[in-house]
Amino acid sequence: MSLSERRTADIGIIEGLFITKTLQEQAVSILADTQREMKGFRSARWNKRSMSVSGDTLTYTHNINFRFLDMKARVSRSGYNPSTTRRKAGKVQKQSLPVHNKPIFRHKRYIQKRISFGFTDEIRGIFEKMAQENNLLSGQ
Repeated sequence: MSLSERRTADIGIIEGLFITKTLQEQAVSILADTQREMKGFRSARWNKRSMSVSGDTLTYTHNINFRFLDMKARVSRSGYNPSTTRRKAGKVQKQSLPVHNKPIFRHKRYIQKRISFGFTDEIRGIFEKMAQENNLLSGQ
């Protein structure tokens, strides 16, 4: 049985429901963790974050500058510093704020473990019952 045939079979539908539910739960948790880490940020531009789940894909949308807050050192332009102090070009040590990578990779490890080992017979029964209630299985 090919992968595409397996996904349309009943077991593929049940696994898909489990993966979608796991990703939705983790999306809420990731946003809560990043919000907790960002307790000192007051500007509205930093709060423009969203998570969306589409099938088996989790998408995280945020301000591009959000990624660079985790970095311990950043490259400085020649002689430029936001506090108007002249500096040499090159690396500048700055405060590292773990608001992006740390929560994302913490949850990534959990998602991998949950999807790999969390689909037990008990969980399969719960999601099979949910699929039957929503008339998603072909044997109905």
